[in-house]
Amino acid sequence: MIKSQHVMKSKASLFLLISFLFSSSLFSQDYSGMWMGTLVVNENVKMQIGFEISDLGDGDYSAKMNVIEQNAYDLPMDVCTIKDRALHMEFNAAGIVYDGTFNLKEGKVDGEFKQSGATFDLDLEKKDGLPEKKKRSQLPKRPFPYVEEEVIFKNPGGDALSGTLTMPRKGEKFPAAVLIHGSGELERDETSMGHFLLLADLLTKNGYAVLRYDKRGVGKSTGDYASATTYDFAKDAKAALDYLKSRSEIDKKSIGLIGHSEGTLVASIIAAEHKKDVDFVILMGGIGVPGKELILKQEEIISRISGAPEETISELIEMKAQLYDATIKGGSNEEITGSVEEIYPDIPEALLSMLTWEWFQAFLALDPQPYLREIKCPVLAITGEKDTQCDPEQNLPAIESALKKGGNKYFTVLTMPGQNHLFQRAESGLPLEYEQLDDIIAPSTQHQIISWLNDLK
Repeated sequence: MIKSQHVMKSKASLFLLISFLFSSSLFSQDYSGMWMGTLVVNENVKMQIGFEISDLGDGDYSAKMNVIEQNAYDLPMDVCTIKDRALHMEFNAAGIVYDGTFNLKEGKVDGEFKQSGATFDLDLEKKDGLPEKKKRSQLPKRPFPYVEEEVIFKNPGGDALSGTLTMPRKGEKFPAAVLIHGSGELERDETSMGHFLLLADLLTKNGYAVLRYDKRGVGKSTGDYASATTYDFAKDAKAALDYLKSRSEIDKKSIGLIGHSEGTLVASIIAAEHKKDVDFVILMGGIGVPGKELILKQEEIISRISGAPEETISELIEMKAQLYDATIKGGSNEEITGSVEEIYPDIPEALLSMLTWEWFQAFLALDPQPYLREIKCPVLAITGEKDTQCDPEQNLPAIESALKKGGNKYFTVLTMPGQNHLFQRAESGLPLEYEQLDDIIAPSTQHQIISWLNDLK
């Protein structure tokens, strides 16, 4: 969707020959390389941004943007021009413009970062490369004290889903779990930090077989990710469940689903529609309200913590609600585009693309309540107190209410103090903070999961 383009600039400044003893290269204007800076929005929102500039020759340049806290790398800038030490870059899909002035002697750029009408100081420094990824103390290290097997299973559409099955070395007929990812193009470990790797390690060391897999069209799995909805991902997770049931090492009367974020919707759908196949469900950062309500609340909370004025938040939520209603009402993408452009004539390309995406349309309209009411097996629903993506005050009461209405007799609903959407011990709870924290999953959450599972035995 995002395309890079290179804008012509004037020839580099003429070199002044001072002495035959010095090469003209000593005075060349070398703008290429990695230029890093920290964008400070407020005390809660700080982002490390790196622009990698490449000299294409003949006065042409290209650049890629990297946002460390968003785990976003190699985003091609649409425009990168350099003239008389003045740097200008644009990233059109996100409405980003950067203007700065090089000081090559000091290896710096004095500049401003502009997005959606807001302007922030962003000075850059020449670096050898991007900062190394944080080495987290909780990350499991090989060799593992259990069996780790690469497996492939197929969904109903014939896509080959690639995953990892871990099992204890000793024993037989193991209880088992399928790990179900949240939203996004995620591989089997779910996050770059390795959330599902850690969770699989924890469970397997406690006697469980665990299957985690790459989403369709991601990693080693085949299929088309872009055209899939939550309901399609539910078919994939059901295929994972069926694969576990086919293995002789698995106790077929003790197989559960552990979903995170959107994965809790998937787990709820499967547990409701295939009651005899699911023996327990763990909802981590669970969703208990329709997608539209969830996203509006998410946008409200994140905007408030990020320091937006209340009047601005109210206007944003009102407009977004109208856009989402028009999207849910449906029709062809052309009809949806016409409806939302009446509400927001200058709608950014990125937002319009989201509203016309089949996954997003289905997610907005998806109501988990009917599925939650049909779950009869034991359920653990846990959410971080500082979860800004699936607000515990919005979702946990809704999950509990639905389970009660459905007559479920064994469920536990808990808020984990001080933790965010990824169950890290957090400060603000904002997504930008995730990559800065040492935790993968807080010890108290790990203990809670194992303790609850042990109580089922």
